[in-house]
Amino acid sequence: MKKTVNVLYLCVMITICGLLHLSVSKQCYGEDIKPKKYLKKEYTSPEGNIIVRHLGGHPKDNSGDIWLYSAKNPSKGEFLCSYEIDADVQFSYDEKWLVLNHNYGSDKTDAILFKKVKGLQYEEVKLLTYFAWELFEKTHKKYKVHVFKRYKRNTIPLYGHSYAKAVRWSSDSKSVLIEIYGHHDETPERLEPWYCIYDVTTGKMTLDFNRVFNRDTFHPNGTAKGRELSIN
Repeated sequence: MKKTVNVLYLCVMITICGLLHLSVSKQCYGEDIKPKKYLKKEYTSPEGNIIVRHLGGHPKDNSGDIWLYSAKNPSKGEFLCSYEIDADVQFSYDEKWLVLNHNYGSDKTDAILFKKVKGLQYEEVKLLTYFAWELFEKTHKKYKVHVFKRYKRNTIPLYGHSYAKAVRWSSDSKSVLIEIYGHHDETPERLEPWYCIYDVTTGKMTLDFNRVFNRDTFHPNGTAKGRELSIN
């Protein structure tokens, strides 16, 4: 009898632990996350198919969650991410990609690339920030610019304040324009906005603005899928 009770107790404990693990797993993957009530801001993707909503718990609280909703069914949403200070989303025109501009505070902003999985579900695939800073460093060697310190395989901007953000996508949805800038607190050295392009097909940063962002900018017949940004 005692042995039977012990076995039953063990089975109950295993069941409880399994349920707890399942609950935690769902919370970690966002399945149990419920939208907050306060609408901080709202905007749509370029084609108007996806509604982006920033939801918070209180008007005076900067932190919030980003949820994606279908314009055809705006009542059901998909959780994208949480942020502490501010963030915004830049969709590609075909809506297969998005870049999250995540502002952590007064000293750092990251550009994070996401790829569409299905429906409104997007998964993070690459942090674009360091790729942009690395290209800047490579193209400014003659000025002896040292914006990174190297530690094993990590690259860390030396600027006390370093920012990277997606400005806009090309009309073919294959490239995104990235802007970086930064400055020190202790010295007058600073980097004014500097631009480069990330190509999602090659996975590389480039400076080929004419091929990507100045192509088809003039439309004598007045038709254009998306307005391009010219870089001088």
